[in-house]
Parts: sequence; C-alpha cells; structure tokens
Amino acid sequence: MTTTRRTSLFVAGAIALAFSLTGCLGGVPAATSTPDATLAPTAEPTPTAEPVDPLTTVVGLVARPEGLELRADDGTIVTTLDYLSSPADAVTTLTAVFGAPPVDEPYPGNNHRPAGVFHRWDLFVLDERYYDEARRQADGYDWLVWPRFAVYFDGPAVDDVTLSSSSGLQAGDAWTDAEADPGYDSGVWTCIGTSIEAVEVAVPSGWLGPDRANVVVLPTDDGSQVKWIGAPELEADGCA
Repeated sequence: MTTTRRTSLFVAGAIALAFSLTGCLGGVPAATSTPDATLAPTAEPTPTAEPVDPLTTVVGLVARPEGLELRADDGTIVTTLDYLSSPADAVTTLTAVFGAPPVDEPYPGNNHRPAGVFHRWDLFVLDERYYDEARRQADGYDWLVWPRFAVYFDGPAVDDVTLSSSSGLQAGDAWTDAEADPGYDSGVWTCIGTSIEAVEVAVPSGWLGPDRANVVVLPTDDGSQVKWIGAPELEADGCA
C-alpha cells in the first residue's frame, strides 16, 4: 500500500473516531438528582401559664373589728371584706375560697334585730342582716352599728382554711388562753361575749354612745374553752 493511501485511510479513521466520540458525548446530558430540601422543624408554641386566682391562695380567715381579712400562707392580706360591704359579694368571694357555696339558713327578725340569713360553710358563718336600707341612708347608719353582715368562727378551721383572731386565738382553745390574750378586756361592755380586739369607728354627728367595734369571744357552758369568735360587736351602754 502506498504511503499516500495509508495516510488517507488514517485521516478518514481519525475523522470517523472524532464523530463517534462526539455522538457519545453530545445530546441530552444525564439527569442529576437534587437532594431534598431540609425543612426546619416547626417550633412548638410556648404554653401560656394561666393566671392564678389570688383567692385560691387564701389559707386563713382573720376576724378583725372592721372587716374579715383573707390571708395567704405567708401572712399577706389577699383582701379584706368590710362588714359594711355587699353581703352578696362577700358570699361570692368566700365561695371561691372554700370551693363550694354555703348552706343558707334564713331566720326571722324580732324586736332587737332584723331578719337575715346564716350563710354557713361548716364551722364558719357569715350572718347577713336585712337592716332597713332606706333608714340606714336617712339616719346615717352606714357604719358598724348596722353592719350588713357579721362573721362567727365555731371552730378552728374549715378544711385547710384556718379561722382565728389577729393574735391567733381560735374556737376550741382553752378559755385561759382567751383571758391571756393581749386584747382581752372584760371592761368593754358588749351585749354578747368579751372583747379581745377593739377599734374606734366613725359614728354619725351627735351620736353620744360608745364608738368602738370589737372582736369578741364567748366561753363554753362550763367555761373551759372558747365556744366561738365573732365580729363586729359594738361597745354598748346597755343591752335590752
């Protein structure tokens, strides 16, 4: 074979190989896989703490001359129920404290006191008194001579709520403990019980009678124990 022919065949083969390689490498490129996008985790909502009802923190009721104190475990006063305030509101508040409504015991009036109703939670009683509201306003009796309600502690506690005087005296304590109480004063004339705490209260102009409201204690029949603690009781010149 001549040199010229061999050269031509070589060139032709090279061209054919070039076209062959171009065909293999050309056309649609192979598809490449795309990694799945990583989703950021959804943040869980932070739970919002429910507000605590302060009345659920009450662990003690303290009888004072002008109002009933509702106290928390650390001794702080959550609220005070003024004896001249709404009995209905007081009942609602105490229902929240005790977790249940009271047992109501209506009673008739007489010559010395109006009709009313005892709202009783076991050993605690709120005495709602139906004084004549028109006369209260006309005669200026919006003070502790005519309290809209009074309270009585017939025992030391109702469930986990303690009942006491400001000094810690409780129904059921020895009567000697009452006599040793710093506020005990048998010289204060009240129509029932003996004063263990007294405060002066505002009275209408021209009023000539005593002006002290009291927390009082009453002994058991045999005089050995405190039968109950009550408030408010007004100092009096005499009792019918």
